[in-house]
Amino acid sequence: MVAVQQGVWDTLTANERLSLPDRLSVDLERLILDGELAPGDRLPPERELAEHLGVSRVSIREALRELENRGLIDRKPGRGTVVLGPGQRSGIAIDVSDAVRAAHSEVWDIMELRAIIEPPIAGITATRATARDLAQLRELVEAMEVDVTKERYAELDRAFHQAIAQYAHNPLLELINEQIAQQIAPSRANRYQTRERRTASSAAHRRIYEAIAAGDAELAEQEAKAHVLDISQQIARAAQDQELSEDRSR
Repeated sequence: MVAVQQGVWDTLTANERLSLPDRLSVDLERLILDGELAPGDRLPPERELAEHLGVSRVSIREALRELENRGLIDRKPGRGTVVLGPGQRSGIAIDVSDAVRAAHSEVWDIMELRAIIEPPIAGITATRATARDLAQLRELVEAMEVDVTKERYAELDRAFHQAIAQYAHNPLLELINEQIAQQIAPSRANRYQTRERRTASSAAHRRIYEAIAAGDAELAEQEAKAHVLDISQQIARAAQDQELSEDRSR
């Protein structure tokens, strides 16, 4: 059984705009998106969670049911509650997942795929996101707007884009987006990260979120497309600057 650190549960918060079960499911989902609860981790029993958080077991049970319906956890009698990885959430999509991983694509290929995949997903999410989904996206956006480390920003960036795909409520889209996220790591690496880029990305994330929250599918798609294009241009400039620097040092 994988131990869950005490600090993980200290991040759970209250939000009057959501019901208690929804608030709990949002906070637990955030821990999964952030990677603080990793695939294979086991959650404490319902009674222990309820006592620690000071809520009823009914609220905990409803929150876990919501996460189970979303494919984020697996609950079985006698085994407990286990966090699932993206590849475990949809058996139908495993072949797609394997195909993306096998491609070994360059970052430019992945960015082109992002430009094709992500904008329509943002548009779909604008028509399907629930109140709890919007609460999660808002919290991720706000977390990126404060001064955090490069590593933390990269985690939040990935969580934000993965959440948008998840809130399209189509497991195939979620899985494809997760595989893209795994391969796009070079674009989120430190050598591409600058304060200027993080500030620009945070502003773009805010615009995408606001379009989704407004239910404006067309605007959400436009903002997502502009964001991916801007990232591609920033990566290209960073790569060019690095090549020039290497040429001068020879």
